[in-house]
Amino acid sequence: MKQIEDYEVKNVRAIASAFSRHPWQINNFLESDAEIIEFNNKSIQYLVLKIDGIHEEINKKLYVDPFLIGWMSITVTISDLAAVGALPFGILLSIQIPYEIDKVWFRHFQKGINNACKIYQVNILGGDTNYDSSIAIVTTGIGTIADREKTLFRKKMTAGEMLYSTGKLGLGNAFAYAQYFDNSIKIKYQPTARLRESKLISDYATACMDTSDGLFPALSVLSEINHVGFNLVGSLQNIVHDEVLKIEKASKLPLWIFLAGPHGEYELLFSIPVSKQKEFEDACRADNWTPIFIGEIVSNKKIQFISNNKTIKCQPAVIPNLFHKCNSNIQLYFDLLMKQDANW
Repeated sequence: MKQIEDYEVKNVRAIASAFSRHPWQINNFLESDAEIIEFNNKSIQYLVLKIDGIHEEINKKLYVDPFLIGWMSITVTISDLAAVGALPFGILLSIQIPYEIDKVWFRHFQKGINNACKIYQVNILGGDTNYDSSIAIVTTGIGTIADREKTLFRKKMTAGEMLYSTGKLGLGNAFAYAQYFDNSIKIKYQPTARLRESKLISDYATACMDTSDGLFPALSVLSEINHVGFNLVGSLQNIVHDEVLKIEKASKLPLWIFLAGPHGEYELLFSIPVSKQKEFEDACRADNWTPIFIGEIVSNKKIQFISNNKTIKCQPAVIPNLFHKCNSNIQLYFDLLMKQDANW
């Protein structure tokens, strides 16, 4: 008699077989209800856990390319580990997919996951598979910190310190604008979590947060937690990605809108004391990367910046709150952004 293979086992095997396994993992495929890791390392002081998902990005068709969906499912979680100075150990992957999903689509999705895992030198430890008509991806990141003194928090930022980013900003929102409002614009959007840079940042920074939701939403959170404000020095042209400048010129949109969120570029935003500023910048040059100077941290809970030759000063929550007023209506959100600019 022909043996009938369990449908669940068959599908999970097809999914999991594409991913590499961690050498410290002692259970084989389907051998246990949870993934078991041999963790005998006295040099590790903190275990770090983070869960994140990309639901709205898929449902709202911001992410359509299956490779990008796979890549981002790993990157969103790894970026948060980088923001606290952790070294990734492994990923748990939970996916919800249709029963009869397109095989070509799924291969590209797996490739996105595998390429990201290779870049971040991390493994898929295990996870969960569910079936529905819609697609949803959730990842749980497991990381470690060897030296507790180098742990990065969002809090501990103080007035008088300098604000930096690991790279130029605005590409995430520019990508969203192209997807929703002008598909003639082609943008290569595949952000990489700043793991390498976070190692050096953790030696100098007092606080850190990633820009997964855009610059201004990140600044609003940091302002609320630390009771500070920000003076963004010079024009925003100095800190936005070159692709953003091209789109801004063609579309005539205010430049600050590309930093408004809620879709960011996964850079790290961090504060450096003035006493360590020169040493930090010298260390970055020696490490072959250049941080982007954003501005100064001030005691007044306001954000000041220059956009299109207009000096704007507002409360930190004004810009990110515009998205919460639109109830996920993208056109309404865009209208609110333009109305806010006209009011300024």
